[in-house]
Amino acid sequence: MKKITLVLLSLLFAGSLFADALETARAEIDRQSRLIKKGDAKGLKARLTERQRARVTAAVVKKAKKELSGYTLDDLVESVEEGEYQGQKTIKIKMKNGRTLTTLVEINGQWYADTIWFR
Repeated sequence: MKKITLVLLSLLFAGSLFADALETARAEIDRQSRLIKKGDAKGLKARLTERQRARVTAAVVKKAKKELSGYTLDDLVESVEEGEYQGQKTIKIKMKNGRTLTTLVEINGQWYADTIWFR
């Protein structure tokens, strides 16, 4: 009986970690989507990793705004895979169509997209 209880508790804990990662991914992509809809290139730059920020321009955001109108948050964030890269936590986001949207990287307790997913 103790083994079954331990297994069930482990599964519940793993499920809650997945739910937290999915919730985190949805919240961050929703935040970035709202910035795109507002045309806020500066705000959007702040939500990407340092290596991607220079690539975000007003023109890129304007184009993304048009493209984004055809997607819902559910289309953009269907599932996630947690991982680690160079000692940092990551969340790989998969779209409803099965394609990878982006990978979020946790830096100092904040999550940042490591690709420009909205091009």
